[in-house]
Amino acid sequence: MLKLIAGTHAAVWASIGGIAILAGCKRPDTEVGLEYAQDDLLTLYQTDTIAMEFVTVREDSLETGGGPARGLSTAILGNMEHPKFGMHSAGFVTQLRLIEPDFDFGEAPTIDSVYLSLRYTGASYGELSPQAVQVYELADTLSADTSYYSNQSFPHVEEALVDATQQPTVLNPGQSLYLGDDTLAPQVRIYLNNDFGQRLLDAGAEVYDSNQSWNEYFPGIKVLPDPTMGGSGAVGIDISSGISKMTLHFHNTTDTTVFEFNISTLCVRNNLFSHSWYPPFQALDEPMIASVPGNEIAGVFSGAGLKTRIRFPELMEWNEQRDEDRAVHKAELFLPVAPENNDARYPIPTDLFILTENEDGQAISTPDQNSIGLNINGNYDPVEQAYRFNISQTFQGMLNGTLASDDLYVVASRGGISLAGVRLNGPDAETPLTDTTGVRRDARIVVTWSE
Repeated sequence: MLKLIAGTHAAVWASIGGIAILAGCKRPDTEVGLEYAQDDLLTLYQTDTIAMEFVTVREDSLETGGGPARGLSTAILGNMEHPKFGMHSAGFVTQLRLIEPDFDFGEAPTIDSVYLSLRYTGASYGELSPQAVQVYELADTLSADTSYYSNQSFPHVEEALVDATQQPTVLNPGQSLYLGDDTLAPQVRIYLNNDFGQRLLDAGAEVYDSNQSWNEYFPGIKVLPDPTMGGSGAVGIDISSGISKMTLHFHNTTDTTVFEFNISTLCVRNNLFSHSWYPPFQALDEPMIASVPGNEIAGVFSGAGLKTRIRFPELMEWNEQRDEDRAVHKAELFLPVAPENNDARYPIPTDLFILTENEDGQAISTPDQNSIGLNINGNYDPVEQAYRFNISQTFQGMLNGTLASDDLYVVASRGGISLAGVRLNGPDAETPLTDTTGVRRDARIVVTWSE
């Protein structure tokens, strides 16, 4: 089972599956790889017909949380429908930290209001409309020494903390918050029950001696959209800078004041994602089905969603037909995106990554990714209408048998902190008769070599 770690390396944010075409060779009629040619090479060859096999693979999980070294800086909140992929839900769990230990609430403190203010990052996904947000108290303490995953279950106290009279909630990064004459930075404010706020005021001075004693008393919160109450769209939330926080407004016998708990890099936190897929990926909703064919259409989706696996089933036969002294000068992978799969309302990722596996089946970077000064690309080329990857060293390693695995996985960037995807044409994709652009619509690898 392949697990990915999101946050420490951009290339570990998603995975991918493969499709097939058959190999042949010809003299190169493009300049791909020619810059690598040397004067003493007698012959250069090029092929774009090496067989590939694609499958779309459901991502089991991403490591999206833990202590300060593991927790991601951004979370996603909301329900989002993507017309090409399905329904997607995102939330998070986090500790709250005392803004000030040993705080004296005074005599007879009484709650006036309590709310979460969650700072937007500016990112949004899908068409935004008001939706109900639920906040729960976690049942168990979070550990800084534990890795947490995007599909993990976090038990919570059944009583909802939100003030139901203040729902649904507007999620809109472009909308400023106005309070009296003050304009606050864009944020979502989620009002909680005053009974909950009063419980915190009555907890006792020893609870507020330190963050350790506070987190033993109150392990943290789970923040999730309610999929049963309608509304749509998802937004990015800052969960690392300390700007997102929970605020108590209260008065005592002598004063009216405020106390805050913030969400910072010191908090143990974790992002949560769930998906319900549309065809051709719908079968992946079944737990026993881990992959679906992708030779015509394959999928990549962030939020621990989908990856595409690529294999070259006839590569050894192809290699045996070459001279022993053959040398690969360039191997460039083209992954086209059909125009109907590129909807401006749901932008595709600007770039993708390619991973392979080590001996233990864990995702690792490719040799090209680890090479200093090598441009592996992975960006979307609007002229070719395809993602392009330079995988020359990786392809050479496959031919030489020096890689632990010949499987390649195409994964989304921002895999643990976004909800975005792209449907890729596979090697069996055909160009419609009505398409007069001259752009090739099938996935392929273009290899330039010498013998």
